[in-house]
Amino acid sequence: MSMSMGDTPSTGNVTGLPLSDPLCNSDSCAAFKAAHQASQAAVSYDHQYDYGHYTTWYYLAAIGVAMVVYSYRLYRNRAARSGVLTQQQSGRTTSTLSHKILAACRFVNYRHSKGRVADYFGLPSLGTLAFLGITSLFLLLMTFLVHPYYRGRRGYGSPPLAVRTGLMAQALTPIIVALAGKVNFITMLTGISHEKLNVFHRWVSYMCLFLSIVHTVPFIVQPLRDGGPAALRKQYYKPGGMEYTGTPPLGILVGIVVLSIPWIRHRFYNFFYRLHIPMYVVYLGLLFWHSKQEKDSWVYLYSTLAVWLASCLVRLFYKWQTFSIFRDWFHGLPSRVEELPGGMTKVTVLAPPDFTWKPGQHCWIRIPQLSILQNHPFTIANIPKIPSAGVKLDSDVQEMILYVRAHQGLTLDLLKSVENNDNPEDRGLSVSIHIDGPYGGIVEDVPGLYESLIFVAGGSGISACLPWIQHTARRVAEGSAAVKNIHLIWMVRHASQIQWITEELEPLINAHPDLIQVDFFVTNSSSPTVTSTDSEKNLESGVVGGKSSENTTTTVSPKLGQVHTQRPYLPDLLPPLLTARRCFILGCGPESLRTDLANAASIAQKKVFTGESDIVTLHTESFGW
Repeated sequence: MSMSMGDTPSTGNVTGLPLSDPLCNSDSCAAFKAAHQASQAAVSYDHQYDYGHYTTWYYLAAIGVAMVVYSYRLYRNRAARSGVLTQQQSGRTTSTLSHKILAACRFVNYRHSKGRVADYFGLPSLGTLAFLGITSLFLLLMTFLVHPYYRGRRGYGSPPLAVRTGLMAQALTPIIVALAGKVNFITMLTGISHEKLNVFHRWVSYMCLFLSIVHTVPFIVQPLRDGGPAALRKQYYKPGGMEYTGTPPLGILVGIVVLSIPWIRHRFYNFFYRLHIPMYVVYLGLLFWHSKQEKDSWVYLYSTLAVWLASCLVRLFYKWQTFSIFRDWFHGLPSRVEELPGGMTKVTVLAPPDFTWKPGQHCWIRIPQLSILQNHPFTIANIPKIPSAGVKLDSDVQEMILYVRAHQGLTLDLLKSVENNDNPEDRGLSVSIHIDGPYGGIVEDVPGLYESLIFVAGGSGISACLPWIQHTARRVAEGSAAVKNIHLIWMVRHASQIQWITEELEPLINAHPDLIQVDFFVTNSSSPTVTSTDSEKNLESGVVGGKSSENTTTTVSPKLGQVHTQRPYLPDLLPPLLTARRCFILGCGPESLRTDLANAASIAQKKVFTGESDIVTLHTESFGW
């Protein structure tokens, strides 16, 4: 990125040589010096550093807008708790203009592309793509709108196109790291959880790689124009030159980004997981070497280092319970692991009484008994016990429940450890689990803001929905909720898997029969609804059924809901359920389910335009399935 003052000065008196003379190649030659000064006057080297500032101001402005939105959401929460919002909305029969504008934005934002390309590259929603497109356009305009791209000679200084794109790429370094952390300072400012920000982390990294490549190309083209491959070789190995030092960080950045492409990351996840952070640490160190503290180039790197170290320290000594300043170090939490039907394990963690979490939050677990290095995120499937005034908790621990579906790695090892338990009297397993969290959650006061809640889960995605049902039922009992109905749609492969949550769901429905409605969809319609082996297990839980057919509906006792032996089509199923003025939809499950649900919620925004609803809000979770 540095500005070259010409080639090595030629010996002898070259002051009066014409510019066309090969020996006139440094400021010692008057003609060369005049041309050099004219080139810098036309396109200043120092001015190219301003483009790094413009890039920084852009994403700080975006964070500022998100902070304003976050402040408004917090205000809505306070208004809902105080009853002001309910009074304003009571009696309203038509949607306001602001509701329709919001619905139009959500109609675009919720839409997802489907297909092989979308799956390979992990394309986000159309709304997110629109924002990323605007950001890309901003960077492209700053990159290519300003001319000239090159100088008359390499000796007049670094190509302007190369300098500004290098500074723009370096200016993106702090925000890339800030978007990645689990302890996320952008989350603290905007309320957007770290797993949602991870999409921007990945795509801003793509932009950084693009700018880095554009930064590199002029340093190759300019010497080739001046003197061919020999001039390029001379410039590349020139003492103090930056072409040589820029090659290693570019190679590492290419490796980081390629491994981050979703289909590659999923295929080689363990490889990606172990190398991603170490590669970035090396990349950051090489940038210090490459930049050589040219003007304010190191400011971006020091900012990156500060953000990363602060995030790591907060996570290590506050979120990670093994080293938390509020806990005894190196101690895991006693836990109980039980096998459930369909390759599922239920993990009950006995946490300290002061360890609390909110509905929708997740944590990372590490089980040294199985693997010291592996950890995995899971949504917490229940809510904590909260002591009321004058009433103590009936236990000195908080039971935190996790549902772990066996896939590979840690999840499969956990299931095998229970299956291999040799104790015939106890099919469970006691382990020590190290907890990192909780993280995530939803900013909005869902029970206070919405009248109808619809939960859509696929498989173990029920773990994200169940705590919200428990939390809402508690709020309804306290009289602090606006919710009038809750509808749960749960898709499972086999009917026996309904047993996973019968113990938790049954008392909720018995206590609130008019509030909670459940529909179970068994998608494997080629097998009986409940097998003969499962029937004995289901006598106490009340799951009753027989042979399934394409449209068979089986009653689940005691009035838990209905079992449908078919796969639901969400765009048809969802809109009729949106009967209230303010509706909230929560979905958790595989990517395909979340995509279908998002597209269905996008279509459902039409109810706002027809005046049937005021607000239809969607939130999806990806952990715990």
